[in-house]
Amino acid sequence: MFYYDSLHDILAIHKNYLPDEKFKGNIDVGNLIIDVSSRGRIKGIEIIGVSKFFGRPKKILKEITDAKFTARITPVSIIITIFIKSKLLKQKLLERDIAIPLSKPIL
Repeated sequence: MFYYDSLHDILAIHKNYLPDEKFKGNIDVGNLIIDVSSRGRIKGIEIIGVSKFFGRPKKILKEITDAKFTARITPVSIIITIFIKSKLLKQKLLERDIAIPLSKPIL
């Protein structure tokens, strides 16, 4: 599930929680907010200033048809890849990798 707020230029992408999972907390890194579950899984991300983050105008982001992410957690980092599809993109896909160092484990 995704939502783009063009007024505030925020993209939110969320995954469903499993029945035995709950929201545990957030990790704030600059203009990125990461939602973590009680099982230590990344269940959502919000990007503030997403047009600048991807280097694309808001009109492209207003026409998003799909947005997803993958997340891999290591003992020292979180690696997130964000995928965005828009009707206005020739290649139809934007992809961006983010590596976030961790000072302590997220569980």
